[in-house]
Amino acid sequence: MREVLHGIYLIDKYSLKSFGNSGYFIKHDGGNVLVDAPELQDSDFNFIQENGGVSHIFITHIRAFGDACNLKTKFNARLVMHEEDGNLVKGCKPDITFTDEYKLFADAALIPTPGYSKGSSCLLLARDGGILFCGDMFWLGNRDRYSNELMSWPTEEDKKTWHLADDLVLNINLMDADIGAMTASAEKLLNYDFEALMMSHPHYPPRGRGVVTNGAKQMVRSTIENKKITQFTDWRRE
Repeated sequence: MREVLHGIYLIDKYSLKSFGNSGYFIKHDGGNVLVDAPELQDSDFNFIQENGGVSHIFITHIRAFGDACNLKTKFNARLVMHEEDGNLVKGCKPDITFTDEYKLFADAALIPTPGYSKGSSCLLLARDGGILFCGDMFWLGNRDRYSNELMSWPTEEDKKTWHLADDLVLNINLMDADIGAMTASAEKLLNYDFEALMMSHPHYPPRGRGVVTNGAKQMVRSTIENKKITQFTDWRRE
């Protein structure tokens, strides 16, 4: 676990149980928050306990649900989800569901952003210019910044000719994702102020690309204007 902004910690190890989604631990005066629920290593669990535990577990989308039922019990935390994805949960029930914008705390709003899943949602923390936790809604780049290696899942032969966007992209890679709804959700986010963007896949694909600490709103605006979309059927061959 490492601190990426003051009081915000990225969980270093992603979890296959949550489809490669990682998570974030937020220290907050109103009660600490775990964003998404990967399986925690003992060191991460102990760090969270030593720093006040967790009062709320917020799930950005159903594929990031992971170990939520277990962590809800261990931390005696309240599980928070959009109603659409909350209805899909097995093993335990959310304590709080919402369909419209919901105030978790005075400075922490949950914003429905359907598209990737029907219940996909973001958490906007109103400090330091705004910090947006967006789940799987966006990915930052699909080509390694240092080696220029393509970061995708086709065969090695395909990787030689398949090219994806290098900038922030809308991550529409589920068969049932709704491109129109997701684009509308991204446009809605421009009504809010945020400088930082915390994404669910900082380590999967394997090189970290999940944290933007400044200029995030302008990146989202550019993504929308230039229609930068990652979707398996949209990959371009040369």
